[in-house]
Amino acid sequence: MNNEAIDTEAKIKEAARKVFLVEGYDGAKIRRIADEAGVNLAMVNYYFRSKEQLFMSIYKETFREFLGRLVQMLNEQTPLEVKIWKIVDRYTDFIVENPLVPVFLLSELRNENNTFFKELGIKSILEESYFRKQLLEESKKGTIRPIEPLHIILSIISNIVFPVMAKPMVSFIGGMDDAGFREFIKARKQIIPEMIMTYLRQV
Repeated sequence: MNNEAIDTEAKIKEAARKVFLVEGYDGAKIRRIADEAGVNLAMVNYYFRSKEQLFMSIYKETFREFLGRLVQMLNEQTPLEVKIWKIVDRYTDFIVENPLVPVFLLSELRNENNTFFKELGIKSILEESYFRKQLLEESKKGTIRPIEPLHIILSIISNIVFPVMAKPMVSFIGGMDDAGFREFIKARKQIIPEMIMTYLRQV
C-alpha cells in the first residue's frame, strides 16, 4: 500500500471515529463519513466493505493500543493498592475518551468464537499477569481475603464501563450536563478503588 493509500485510509478512519462518536454506531451513515473525510462514497467502500468492518477496524486498533498499556500496568512491580488505583484511573480515561469501545466489546462478546480475544491472548495475559499473582500471594499471607482474581478484574471493568454506556440514563437521573457527567466519572476514580480495597481488606 503506497503512502497516498495509507493517508486516505487513515483519513477515513479518523472521520469515521468522529461520526461514530457523534451519531453512535446505528446512527452513523457511510455517506456522512465520506463527506467528513473529504472523499467519495466509492472510496470508503473500496477500503472498507461495510460500516461494520470500518467500525471494527477502528476499535480493534484502539483496544489493541490500550491493551498494550494495560499489560504494562498489570505487570508493574508496584504495591497491589497502587496498582488498582492506577488501573482504574487509566482505564476510566480510556473509556471516557473512547465511549464506543464498550459497544465494540459487546459486539465481539456476541461472537461465539471470540476470535478477537483469542487472537489477543486475553486469557493468558490475565492468567500470567503479576497482578493475578499479587492477589493470590496477598490472600495467602492473609493481608486480603481469599478471592478469585477474575472477580476483581470484572469488578473494575464493570464499575467503569457501565456508567459510560448508561450515560443518558445516569445524566438524567443525576441532572447532569456533559461537564457534570465528567465530574461524576472523575469522582468514581476514587470511589471504585476504595470500594475494592475495602472489600479485599475484610479478612
